Parts: sequence; C-alpha cells; structure tokens
Amino acid sequence: MKKVKQKKPAVITGKFIGNTMGFGFVQPLEGDDIFIPPPNINGALHDDEVTCRLIPSKPEPPIVKKKGRRTPKNQPPPPANRQIGEITEVTNRAPLLGTYYSVGQDGYVQPLENKISQDFAVPRRSVNRFGLADGHRVVFIVPKPKGLDSMDKRRVGDKSKPRVHTCQITEILGHMHDPGVDVLSLVYQYNIPHSFPEGVLAQAAEIPDEIPPEELTGRLDLRDELIITIDGEDTKDIDDAISLSMTPEGHWQLGVHIADVSHYVMEGSLLDEEAFLRGNSVYLADRVIPMLPHRLSSGICSLFPGVDRIAVSCLMTVDARGDVVKYEITPSVINSKRRFTYDEVQELLASGESEWHDFFTVADRLRTTLYKKRHARGALDFKLPEAKIRVDEAGHPISIEPRMRTDATNLIEEFMILANETIATHCDVNSIPTIYRAHQAPAPEKLLGLQGMAKSLGLSLPHFAGSKAIQWLLETAEDTPVYHTLAMSALTSMPQAIYTPDDPKHYGLASDCYCHFTSPIRRYADLQVHRMLKNAKTNSSLHEIAAQCSRTEREAEALEREVEQLKKVQFHAGQEGQQFDGIVSGITPWGMYVMLATTTEGLVPSQQLKHLGYVHDKDKNRYVSKRARTVLAMGEPVRVTLASVNEAERKLVFSL
Repeated sequence: MKKVKQKKPAVITGKFIGNTMGFGFVQPLEGDDIFIPPPNINGALHDDEVTCRLIPSKPEPPIVKKKGRRTPKNQPPPPANRQIGEITEVTNRAPLLGTYYSVGQDGYVQPLENKISQDFAVPRRSVNRFGLADGHRVVFIVPKPKGLDSMDKRRVGDKSKPRVHTCQITEILGHMHDPGVDVLSLVYQYNIPHSFPEGVLAQAAEIPDEIPPEELTGRLDLRDELIITIDGEDTKDIDDAISLSMTPEGHWQLGVHIADVSHYVMEGSLLDEEAFLRGNSVYLADRVIPMLPHRLSSGICSLFPGVDRIAVSCLMTVDARGDVVKYEITPSVINSKRRFTYDEVQELLASGESEWHDFFTVADRLRTTLYKKRHARGALDFKLPEAKIRVDEAGHPISIEPRMRTDATNLIEEFMILANETIATHCDVNSIPTIYRAHQAPAPEKLLGLQGMAKSLGLSLPHFAGSKAIQWLLETAEDTPVYHTLAMSALTSMPQAIYTPDDPKHYGLASDCYCHFTSPIRRYADLQVHRMLKNAKTNSSLHEIAAQCSRTEREAEALEREVEQLKKVQFHAGQEGQQFDGIVSGITPWGMYVMLATTTEGLVPSQQLKHLGYVHDKDKNRYVSKRARTVLAMGEPVRVTLASVNEAERKLVFSL
C-alpha cells in the first residue's frame, strides 16, 4: 500500500503586525491576514518582514470561568475563520527608535512603538562610545534571529525570567526634551527621508539661478501678461500662478501657469531618483520636508514675483456655463507681477476699494460659475475645519485655531480643478499615457453604514443616484450640530483616492476625467504628468510610479496627522483641571469623544460615564442616563474638564 505524501505547509511572506496583547498578524501582499499566536511569533517584532508557514487550526476549547478567577487580560481572542501561522524567518528588519534609560550600571532602550512590548539591553561599550544619558532618543538595531531554531520559543505564561535581547545603537537624535526632537522622532518612526544625499545636493547646486536665454527657445513669452500668485502667508514653494481676462465674446480667458519642474529634474537623474523615493513633500506643524532640495523647491522652480520663470501654461477659454470651449497647453516663460496671500484677496473681495477689485470680482464670478457647475453634477464639498497650529522657535505650540475655507481659497481651488480636468481630458482624448487621480464610489456595505449613522442622527440617505445622495445629506445637515459627525462618517465611508494610469474618474469631484498637474514641486505624480505632456518616453512603469506615489502619500498623511495630534496634546499640557466647551464627536463602547472649538479631540471614558449613570445605547448610538433623564448623542454640546494629558500616547482624557 502506497503512503500518501503529506503536503508541505504553505510558506507565505508578508509584514508582521504586532499587538499589545502578545499575539500578531502577518499581512501578505495578497489575501487575508494570518493570525500568529504568541508561541508562534518566534522573535519577530512589529513591522518586520517575515516568512510564515500555515498550520492547521484546532477548535478552541470553551473558556470555563471558575469562581474567583478571571480570564487573563492578555488572552488573545480566538480567531474566527482565520488562518493560523507560525513565523519561520525574519527576512528584513528596519532600524527602530527608542528612549535610553539606565538601571544601576545597566543600560536599556524602550521602543517608542507600543506594539513592541520588550525593552532591549545596550552594551556598555555603546553607552561609553555615544555618551548615552537617560532620556536620549536613539536609533537602534535589533539583530535578526538567524532561523527558527535560534528563535525564542518560550510560551505565554512562562514564569522564567524573560530573555533581554541586546541592541546596537546607531544614532542619537538628541534628548527627548530638546526642541524638535519630538517631531524628528515621528519622522524616523514613519521612515520618511528628511535629509538629502550629498550627490543630490551637488546636482541641485549645478542648476543656475537664472534661466539661460537659449532655454527660452520654443516657449510662449507671457512675461508682459498680468500674472499673479495667491498662496498662504507661510508658503515657500509656489507651484502655480494665474492670469484672467474677458474676451470680446464675454468669455473668461483663464491661464493656469505651473512651474516647469520637469525641465530641471531629468528622469533617471539623482534628483529624480530622490524625488521618486519621497513621492511628495510633507508639511508638519514645525517644518516642511520637501520632495526636492530647497534650491529648487523654494528657489529656481518657485514662481516668485518680479523674476522670469519657465512654466507649463494651460490657457482656457471658459463660457458662461463654466465649460472649456477652447484650450492650449504650452511651454511658457512668465514673470509674476504680484504675490497675494489668501487673507489679502479675501479683504479685497470684501472692501471694493482697490485697483485690484475689478480683477478679483471677475475672478470671483468665474469661481461661482465653476462651483455651481460642479455642484450640479454631484461634487462633494466637505466643510470640515482644519487646525492651524502655530509654534514658537522651540517647536512648542502657542496657538491652535480652526482654519476655515474662504472665497479666496475656493477661488484657487476651482481654477486648479478646472486645469487638472482639462489636462486629464486632453491626455485621455489624445491617448497620451499618464497618471490619473482616481477615486472610486463607496462600497455598498459602507453606504449601509453611512445610512445607519444618518438614521441615528435623525436623517435619512435618499435614493438618489451616485454622489448626489451624499451631497444632499451633507447639505441637509450643514447648519446643525451633527454636521461634523455626519461629514466624517461620509468621508470615511469612501475609499482613498489613488494614482493610477488606468482610471480617470473621480467620484468625490463627480469628474469623468481628473489628474494632478498643478503641484510638480511637491508631488511626483504631477511631475510625471508634465513629462507625459511633453511626450517623453519613460523608462519606468507608470503603474510602478502610481503605486509609489499612492504609498508615499498615505505615509505622509499619517505622519502629518500624528504630528498635528502631538502638538494639540502638547498645547493642553499643564491645563489639567480646566473646563472646556465642546461637542460630542464620537460615541463608542469605550467612551465618548468630545471635540473642542480648536478641533482638539479627547475621550470621556465609559467607566466615568457609567459612574454618572450613563448606559451605552448601541442601537441609537448614544449614552443614556435614566437617573438624570439626559441623553448624550452626536453633536450635543457638553462641558468637560481636562482630566489627564498623555503625550507619549498623544491622548487627552476628559471628565464630564
């Protein structure tokens, strides 16, 4: 009788995602996550690249609670219909970030990543070499396990003394309380490149400060045209400029002039490789991490007033309905006549007492026309306040204010959207391969979730087609206390926009054809669109470029959110015991979130709410107190006391 050969367990590669409860998951490139019980982690750390083998899952025995005993807090939940695996090898491990401390003569590093629960010993020679002192923020490496046989096989509940692994210190960022180290630590944690290699800086230094006359050949000369820029007061990299006039037929002649970065950043150069690696600039509360060296980003590429700059101009003739009836896309040379800030333009629109009033009145009429056209086709407009955080020279937050959109900011937004649509349509119609900015419709289950949220707030999602249903819902709630909650729910119901060479549609803008063309100083996708407009042959795959730009954008946005939350928490340090007015911005089983007027959010824990007699009403998404006969629901105004500030976890805790 032949023996049946057993199949070898499948080996899968992916990223290990740790959990504070001791278990973890492997995220493969494709397919569902694989559950890794604590005994099967085998020395892997959060964010390691690993290989794992699948093992047959056994039915979980029922948990019997004996009198006087409690289930251990770190007991991992039994995986429901999930594959179980065991890590067999750590294939790649990135440097980590932590804080040095000493116990007697011994030195240790505590990782900043809370999903790594163990500390690491520092050899005495490293302590002496770097002159380490308590509180130093350090970059360190933990050597990879060499194989399954050498991995730590102790199981959860082992009462023996845990093994302390040794690490290697590679860099000191500074003391944890030094100015800027808090943000720099997050930059390292997110693995964002923040300094330029010498070769890249040397290549940027070779670019002349002025445009040689021979480089203007073949460009449309617009230096005598009335061209201006409008940006924030702190903006250092000016990508875009506009011109505007009326034609004899009563049409608008709108020019959107974008810095010709592709002229300076040649494909395959060191500058290009670094820009591709970064994908975009990162804007943080106390600094900007540019995609290109400052010599370009805030130098020769920026469209400063009074100096000649080369550009790519999109010249559009727009009729009374907001349709582009004629356009031209051309290399150009411009000379901006004036730089305005958004606040200045807003004042000019309101006052009517300036030589520029007529110009901006015409521009504002075009803004209104373009907005109405987009609105009619179902474009979504999320009127959510952003936080404007001001910091002092040491990086400490001194003020937080909600930054609201104005007619001036909307004016530039509408003009840039129109230019992006015109460029995308041009590429699509003329079969020019390019990178589009695509946004898909929400999945049906996400719409059901939004419908449930709306119902709990006393609203209903209409049965309109496409984005108009969400548009109607947002506008119905606009002047009510629940608007912020509903808008956030609608926003999170939709997938993230991505870069792709395949799909030109954008659901949120209700646009059939859309790309990013207007910010090549700070976005690599825009730079690539410029190259494709010039019919340049690319040596790289557009799919590869699009995937990289989508990935780096998500990483940058995550870092920006973390830094913003850090500065908000730091701003409230020392204010424990003070009272604040806010609104209920979130209801969860673990507590109620409250947002202050500064857009800062904190949690009132469920334990405190229970102590006051409140019970979580899951069906209606609220907390109810029969004792006080009161209801805490989304959008309700509340007064809270700041109970605690946790800078390490970037959390505020309120009491009601």
